[in-house]
Amino acid sequence: MAGDFASGGPYPAECVDRIRERGYRAVRGNTDEFIVEAGTAGAVKAQPLDPSLRHTGELLANDQWTANRLSHDQIEYLAALPLTLEVSDEDVPVLTICHATPWSAHDTVMPDAPEERARRMLDAGGGQAVAYGHIHVQYERRLGDRVLVAVGSMGLPFDGDTRAAFSVLEGSPDGWSAEFRRVSYGVDEAARDVMKQNPPGAEGYVRRLRSAGS
Repeated sequence: MAGDFASGGPYPAECVDRIRERGYRAVRGNTDEFIVEAGTAGAVKAQPLDPSLRHTGELLANDQWTANRLSHDQIEYLAALPLTLEVSDEDVPVLTICHATPWSAHDTVMPDAPEERARRMLDAGGGQAVAYGHIHVQYERRLGDRVLVAVGSMGLPFDGDTRAAFSVLEGSPDGWSAEFRRVSYGVDEAARDVMKQNPPGAEGYVRRLRSAGS
């Protein structure tokens, strides 16, 4: 799981519980860091390398609203999530999973990023492949025998397609490949739940749900 588990939606505690109950391995996202900061009254700070990426206004209010709905144990769980995790065995090269980049949960690498930046992602990951979230779209980019994969977003895709987006990665001795998948879900029901719970920024969140856009 590539991070950002609780932010924005109407049921943050239930989402965290579902991930933990199913034993999914996970990394922390940028919103996870901001929620932890809110939930610890600033004792554990988010770590954006660029100060302009810090949450303000409705985003900051939403972080606090979300943190208020999580237990101390759930906040500790989010705080303990690693920045990266590795998937490998003796016959398959290393796949590194992160939220945004292997060095930060906040930096952004878009599909059209300069090759130098894409290579930095792979170099920092240290394996044959890097899979990440954060940008809410799906793409696969090959650089020689290495591959960079943006896996998409289950809850808030930004590509105009409202279906939940996820990726299945398959490893072999020759490396990793990705299959992109989409699944329809009850967008209208989700939008109603958001408005019922009414977190800060609810109307904007619903607009993004319905448009699948940023």
